[in-house]
Amino acid sequence: MRHPARAVADLLASGLALAGATVAGSLLFAIAEGGYATLPDLVREVGLPGAVAVAVAPLIALRLSGPRLGRAVLLGAAAGVAGTAVLELVREVGFRIFESMPGDLPMLMGVLLRDQIMQGPDTASNIAGWTYHVWNGGMFGVTYAVLLGGFPFRRSGDAVAGTLMGTGYGLVLGTGFLLSPVPKAVGAGVFGTDFGAKFAITVYLAHAGFGALLGWLVHRYGNRIAPLWSVACELLPPRGLRKEDN
Repeated sequence: MRHPARAVADLLASGLALAGATVAGSLLFAIAEGGYATLPDLVREVGLPGAVAVAVAPLIALRLSGPRLGRAVLLGAAAGVAGTAVLELVREVGFRIFESMPGDLPMLMGVLLRDQIMQGPDTASNIAGWTYHVWNGGMFGVTYAVLLGGFPFRRSGDAVAGTLMGTGYGLVLGTGFLLSPVPKAVGAGVFGTDFGAKFAITVYLAHAGFGALLGWLVHRYGNRIAPLWSVACELLPPRGLRKEDN
């Protein structure tokens, strides 16, 4: 059992990493599509500080509380990028074969990032859009790994449980996407209803695939990463001491 001060430091650093991952991820894209600010301004003024927080928080934690947070950030980012590849495979099939989406989302991200919506996409904007899209997936992976760690830890059947937990996480993200201003901004309407059920089906399948691989990878390689609630429980008095107090 660590000293309570180290657990507090771990919790605070984890909070910093979670806040950074939230503001540095696709939340900015949704805000921009809602018309509240431009994506370049949001990335420069909010996203970059958030990215710095994600990078610095594990270093602070390593010094004050141990390697848990650093392991979670690295594994979550890698697993999130891998999950994004699955998401994009499903999305590309839906977009190009079943015409279930009105446009290419990374391409739209690119023209917004480069502030060239009137000129249209080019090589530079496509690179920017895909980089930003993959970064978003990594940040969602960081959030998952920091919160849940390698839970449930490896026993018979736990790999399935970890995969299902990740799938549930992906479906929550898919619902958030459908409820955001993005579907309406790309011409699919609120919750994608103007484009038919195939839009929502593609979104959910893509995010389920993202979450399933994310959950499996974090479970498979995160057995040394405690979930955040386990860290919080370190602040509770020992069970024997609590019984004596009663």
